[in-house]
Amino acid sequence: VLLEDMGLTLQSMMASRFVKPFLDEVRAWEAKLSLIGEVIEVWMLVQRKWMYLESIFIGSDDIRHQLPEEAKRFDRIDTTFLKIMADTYKN
Repeated sequence: VLLEDMGLTLQSMMASRFVKPFLDEVRAWEAKLSLIGEVIEVWMLVQRKWMYLESIFIGSDDIRHQLPEEAKRFDRIDTTFLKIMADTYKN
């Protein structure tokens, strides 16, 4: 919601007749906010997909026995993913 509010604020600034001295700066902030929005969208998509995979590989011993190599690979990647998530949360 805050990101959307900032975007609306920048749109209001762009519509102002007084924006000319700040036009480059406002456009730069619009680009930054747009990039942040795209990154958050992708991040949320990755998290949803990870939750799906997690329920398959962590929640089912049967799958782990049927796909042992994939389960080991998932475990390695899961450790990395959880570290990235923890680091992201800290920062």
